[in-house]
Amino acid sequence: MRQFVRFVAVGIFNTLLGYAVIFACMYIARMSAEASNVAGYAVGLVASYLLNRSFTFGSRARVSGELLRFLAVFGIAYALNFVALLVLIHRLDVHAGLSQVLAGVVYVAASYLMNKFYVFKPTRAA
Repeated sequence: MRQFVRFVAVGIFNTLLGYAVIFACMYIARMSAEASNVAGYAVGLVASYLLNRSFTFGSRARVSGELLRFLAVFGIAYALNFVALLVLIHRLDVHAGLSQVLAGVVYVAASYLMNKFYVFKPTRAA
């Protein structure tokens, strides 16, 4: 339960940080929704790995292998997010801001499951 609470706390922080970057890029820097999404998730990627590795899961695994798994999971989750974003904006004509949030739900669900059971799963030695 403690690990889950930490994961949720990291997720909340990371979500706020990512959306702050996304919306700053969209509405202050006047970047496209797609480019803003890339920028927000890039910042979030770094924060997520560092916080989940140390704070959530207390991982002591070799960074190289773990980081490769984390990047693979991120790529899959982000691809699902980006496809959802494109469908919402360009096919379903959903407002760009709302589309960011809805696509984010897809990302969070996929990311949580893959990180929990693949990236940061406890090793037998732990």
